[in-house]
Amino acid sequence: MPLLPVHSLFVPQFLSQTLSACLLCATITTIHCVLQAYHSIYTRDTMAPAAATEHVPNGAPAQEPVKTKCCHCKCTSTETNGVNGHDETKPEVGKATTTNGDTKPQDTPEDKKDEPTQTDKKTDTDTRDSATKDGDADTAATDDKDKAPEDQTMKCEFKHLDRRYDEKDEHYFTERKTEIDKPAQKDWWRLYAYCLVKHYNHHGEHDSTRLYVNPQPLRQLLRDVIGDYPSDPIDVDDVQIEAPFHSLFHYRKQLETEGSRRFADEAEAFEQFNLLMDWIKNHFEPEIAAYERCISGETRAISYEHAWTLLPPDTIVHCKILDQDRAFRVRRYYNEFDDHANLVGMTLSCRYIDFDGEDVGTLRSHLTFRKYTGVVQLSELDIVPLHLHEDANGIRETLLARGRKWEKHLGQHYVQYNGLAVIKKEMQGYARFGVNGRVMIDCATFHRLAADHSFTVKKLPSSKPKVPSLSSIKFTSETKEYDPLTDEQAMMTNATVRGYSFTNKRFLEFFVDKLEPIEWNTSCFDGLVLDPTIKRTVQALVSNHTRERPGFDDIVKGKGQGLVCVLHGPPGVGKTLTAECVAEYVQRPLYMVSSGDLGCVSSELDAQLTKIMDMTATWRAVLLIDEADVFLEQRALHDLHRNAMVSVFLRVLEYYTGILFLTTNRVTTFDEAFKSRIHIPIRYTDLTFESKLQIWKNFCGMVPGGVDIDERGLERLAEHDLNGRQIKNAVKAAESLASFEGVKLDLARLLQVTKIQSVFEKDLSSVTGVDYTAPGGRVRDADRRNMFL
Repeated sequence: MPLLPVHSLFVPQFLSQTLSACLLCATITTIHCVLQAYHSIYTRDTMAPAAATEHVPNGAPAQEPVKTKCCHCKCTSTETNGVNGHDETKPEVGKATTTNGDTKPQDTPEDKKDEPTQTDKKTDTDTRDSATKDGDADTAATDDKDKAPEDQTMKCEFKHLDRRYDEKDEHYFTERKTEIDKPAQKDWWRLYAYCLVKHYNHHGEHDSTRLYVNPQPLRQLLRDVIGDYPSDPIDVDDVQIEAPFHSLFHYRKQLETEGSRRFADEAEAFEQFNLLMDWIKNHFEPEIAAYERCISGETRAISYEHAWTLLPPDTIVHCKILDQDRAFRVRRYYNEFDDHANLVGMTLSCRYIDFDGEDVGTLRSHLTFRKYTGVVQLSELDIVPLHLHEDANGIRETLLARGRKWEKHLGQHYVQYNGLAVIKKEMQGYARFGVNGRVMIDCATFHRLAADHSFTVKKLPSSKPKVPSLSSIKFTSETKEYDPLTDEQAMMTNATVRGYSFTNKRFLEFFVDKLEPIEWNTSCFDGLVLDPTIKRTVQALVSNHTRERPGFDDIVKGKGQGLVCVLHGPPGVGKTLTAECVAEYVQRPLYMVSSGDLGCVSSELDAQLTKIMDMTATWRAVLLIDEADVFLEQRALHDLHRNAMVSVFLRVLEYYTGILFLTTNRVTTFDEAFKSRIHIPIRYTDLTFESKLQIWKNFCGMVPGGVDIDERGLERLAEHDLNGRQIKNAVKAAESLASFEGVKLDLARLLQVTKIQSVFEKDLSSVTGVDYTAPGGRVRDADRRNMFL
């Protein structure tokens, strides 16, 4: 029968409250329920009052209504035969159904039309209760969204999950399957002991895979055993171990030992622990097999894919750098790729012991473990764990001996060096220099004046009584205490120390095994051919200046505290030798520099001279400026450039605190201002016969194997007009000639070289030259006069 219009229907009292509540939903389901109710009323009023009673078979349970909630409001509806509606389970009018199928008469609606039905009362109550419960449920869900249900037992299993982001940029966990909605409970995954979770970024791309460890006892175990793993530290409150899970491989044996002891009496924790250990063994089965074969001694070989198994954190590895044995402590490793994203090897982030001029500590270094194919013997690898090296004991002894020698050279040390020295270039490896001479080991000055190569170490923790490290330079009054290194630390020290080469005029790194103590020539001052009075004066001034005792000072503090000596005279009479003998006498470094080293521009001269005097003052060295004529000449009005250079030299000279020797051949051109700044001028004249005789005796006595010559022979040699430098060159040349002929050096060969030298000196001192084309090789006087015109 067709439905009547809504306005023509009589709406009874028992349906008014239900309609009022449901109209608030404004959904299609609610409208359908209202139409069904109208249809039932119309049928009841127009059709026969008695309807067939629905019987339930005896013994069969009555169908229980299922309560549901509307989408928007808090009213309660029920569902019986899979159809949603409101109050669909109320009994038919005039009948009451019992559990055994019997019926009994009920009052008609007209009898109770003014009072609500039992169903309506229940609906009102359910609506209020449902609203209250739903509000509490929403609040509870908000408060506990990050907590797993407490009434559920954790499952001892591995769960594979995905961690993604929703449209609100909030992450959530889901099982690895297609799902329409994300789970409402964010931490439901904590009900599983272990979860292997794939992390996805905001673009839905796979980012990483992590193992989540949920049992608290297992978290604490991992924290205690693994701790702060360099690339994946353990946080006891939230253990997330990132793939490839190398920390679990490296510490698997320690975990097994400690876990078996710790959880022996805890059944649940022991079960969870065994599950983790079984997973580790299964996951790393190939790696464990390759590692055991390598360290067992049977093969001593490993593939590149499994080489990382030999490099747990804190492993000491051996390699050669600049042909020097080195030991490093590995902190972490990671893959290295080229510009085309191709794997080229592993980069090992390591630590070693170094000195920055202030502290002894660790410094970072990166070693490259190149990729290779196949299985390779450990002896063929460039980087090998020290304990697996075929000559581990021998290398340990070498490294330890060198480390103790390195430790002794902390601070300032003036030493002899003969070998290769290096300096690191930016992106170009090392530059190499041959050094044969004396060097100053001083890392602090190296860092201060060669700042491009400076660094800072991470200071070692102080745990032992400090020992003083005294400088080998006698004049040093400063001492600094350093902790003695352990044997392991000594093995990991750098192979080089930093300092300055006086022959190369460079800051360089010197290999420790090439450092040798200096053999001072304390008797060289006795062999210096100089007027005894002048010699004693120089000795007195130098000795007094090196005593470091309070003495006469200038009115302005720090001014005029140096010792300035001017040595003037012809070449080869002992000016430079005097400065060298003074340095040997006081056992101090000698810094020799010429005007060419200082530059010819005033700004350049100022910078270079300031730097050099800074170094020599720091090391208390003797400074010799050879051929200083250009800086000492008198100033003139027309030459502003040279005037500026002289002014710079005067200013720097005034505040120099060390010993300075200036040599010149033109004392008559001195600027007037220099005369008052010179403490002792020493004049050298041409050598006398007695002086030359003594010089011949000195140099002949220095020839290895001696010289076959008597006193008369020495006198014949002294008759030649040669200066001291020429005599030295003649002895050296004659010794080479005798060695070539395989005979002992004698007078004949000395005379042979001396005559050649004398002829050359006469030719140079003559106004004219030699005409080598003259008949018989004779020199014509006319040609001699025109030779150099």
